[in-house]
Amino acid sequence: MLSYWEQDIFKPKYDYLIVGAGFSGLWMAYFLKKQKPKAAIAILERGTLPNGASTKNAGFACFGSPSELLENVKEIGWDKTLEMTQKRFEGIQIIQQHFGELIDYNACGASELFTERNIFEENLSQLELLNKNLSAMLLNQNHFYEDTKIISESKFEGFQYAISNAAEASIHSGKLFYNLYKTLVGQDVKFFFGTEVENIDTSHKTAIIKTKNLGDFEAQHVCICTNAFSNLFLTAQNIKPGRGQVLITKPIKNLPFNKTFHFDKGYFYFKNVGDRVLFGGGRNLDFEGENTAEFGTTEMIIKKLKQHLSDYILPNTDYEIDHIWSGIMAFNESKTPFSEIIQPNLSASVCMNGMGVALAPYLARELAWEMGKVEK
Repeated sequence: MLSYWEQDIFKPKYDYLIVGAGFSGLWMAYFLKKQKPKAAIAILERGTLPNGASTKNAGFACFGSPSELLENVKEIGWDKTLEMTQKRFEGIQIIQQHFGELIDYNACGASELFTERNIFEENLSQLELLNKNLSAMLLNQNHFYEDTKIISESKFEGFQYAISNAAEASIHSGKLFYNLYKTLVGQDVKFFFGTEVENIDTSHKTAIIKTKNLGDFEAQHVCICTNAFSNLFLTAQNIKPGRGQVLITKPIKNLPFNKTFHFDKGYFYFKNVGDRVLFGGGRNLDFEGENTAEFGTTEMIIKKLKQHLSDYILPNTDYEIDHIWSGIMAFNESKTPFSEIIQPNLSASVCMNGMGVALAPYLARELAWEMGKVEK
């Protein structure tokens, strides 16, 4: 229940109400404010910080490694794969353009690493076709290339082959969240953390949003941006959560690389954070167990991360693990996000399939433009 003072400042009636304060929700408010500077906008978030993956991810603005893209081609075809790749590419540019200097943005590119020659050669044989199909989007005929130096320069062991690209970037996820938050507060966007939405009624022109602790809100338009936790509101989308486990080391002197890396079709990923190494993944070791919305870590996956860290990434190097955590991503069978206007007073931008850092700004910009044209 709100007091008179609270109601006077935090009025429960808004033009746009966004459910979820992760990257999808923050970028949505950011671009709605650009479309409609005078619009009254509020964001409801059930956690004290965003739940899910936005501030719990590994800080990769992912473009996609060759094996990931080629796997996508098998699953959803060339057209859809190229469409999703272009959206990620443009999303990365949006991040750099709007917040690059504030979030440790590093246009470092990425390398996919291989231990087995046959798998490497299978991917290498497809590079010409992959580059050709990407060239119209990137204006670069040789986007992916065999990298014969990165493994020795980085002092890795066990990895034998590498394919690199220049499109991927590394960011500080916490700084991106905080700078989006500060910008939106400065634009008079209201935030309600610790506020869980129980029901959204869009049967009338004005939507009614029932919350567990602050009563009802009203909005001319509601946008659901809850990603992995969207099944309560979007049951037909059949969105499944997927947990990602991450660790980071204490500082290591003379770390020999400054880049993002992937292996095993992108299921494992690591990079430097200054003079630390961040390493995450392993969901493919136990898909069923990691298909969960529960935060936490498992001994099997953390053990494998530590083993790979010692054997492949930091061989003959003394290091200590500083922190371990997990984030919750969202996946569906189509391997594509759901971002559209559902009805005049309801929209959603969810299910980023592990690529939310890069996809969220692009999808928010496009959907905010469409929402701004909807007659309220």
